[in-house]
Amino acid sequence: MNDNTMNIVPQEKAKYSRLQSRKIQRGIFIGLMLSVGLIQFAIFWLYVNFDSILMAFRLSTKEGIVWTFDNFRRFFHEFSIPEYELALALKNTLLLFLVGTIIGLPASLLFAYYLYKKILFAKFFRVIFFLPSIISAAVLVGLFKYIFAVHGPVNEILAAIKGAPVSIEWITDENYSMKTILFYVFWTGFGSNIVLFTGAIHRIPHDILEYAKIDGVSMTRELIQIIVPLIWPTLSTLLVFATAGLFTNSGPILLFTEGKFKTMTIGYFIFDQVQSNQYYYPAAIGLVFTAIGFPLVLIVKWLLGKVLDDVEY
Repeated sequence: MNDNTMNIVPQEKAKYSRLQSRKIQRGIFIGLMLSVGLIQFAIFWLYVNFDSILMAFRLSTKEGIVWTFDNFRRFFHEFSIPEYELALALKNTLLLFLVGTIIGLPASLLFAYYLYKKILFAKFFRVIFFLPSIISAAVLVGLFKYIFAVHGPVNEILAAIKGAPVSIEWITDENYSMKTILFYVFWTGFGSNIVLFTGAIHRIPHDILEYAKIDGVSMTRELIQIIVPLIWPTLSTLLVFATAGLFTNSGPILLFTEGKFKTMTIGYFIFDQVQSNQYYYPAAIGLVFTAIGFPLVLIVKWLLGKVLDDVEY
């Protein structure tokens, strides 16, 4: 065996050792980077949610903390009585979902298509619909309250039309408060949705829409038969996300009424209970609606997948 052959073995060993060292260093680096997310997940999601599940079966008594199903019994008892806030809170929560998602998403899609086609006043409406996304929620609610105040512009306009004084309390009257908030939710929901829909429409190859135009396809057919199927992944994703947040969406109740004037929602009810240092009962309510919401999200996702197939282009 010559000297060159004898030198190859140590060189190969050294090279292999360096490769192994780099692999170990790379593994340590990846592990450290992943550990940050894993620790956060373990503490702020796994531990918190596991502890909240345990809280649902606890009750504070004079003798101390006891394990019981009383929180769930209380929930179903209060839920069955219309005079209690829970039944009203569920009704208002479903109304928020109806206005913000079932009505709001199709309306946002229509206006996004309107802006995309650059029809008359498109730039003006773009500014109007994007304002809620630009202005702080606290400022926007304050402005909204001023507009709908007893002596605000809305009542003044109605008085001018009617020819008599109008003093409707849009925010503090139980007959109008929730309706006013629903209108606010409908309007402020346009901003982000229109951004997403507009972006999805602009991704559609221009040739497809050009062919449709040459074939004489009307705007209505273009929207329903071309635009909607091609942006279906975006639309279905928004619907799934909205369904997932169905029972946790409290709406702008804190900034408007703090749950007064029959505007309570499930999300704000839980928040209000926790603010009052009540943890066990809200945990039980959250667990019940999680048990309802989780399969509901899976069903909605399955149904949306059956309506149209995702299109890639």
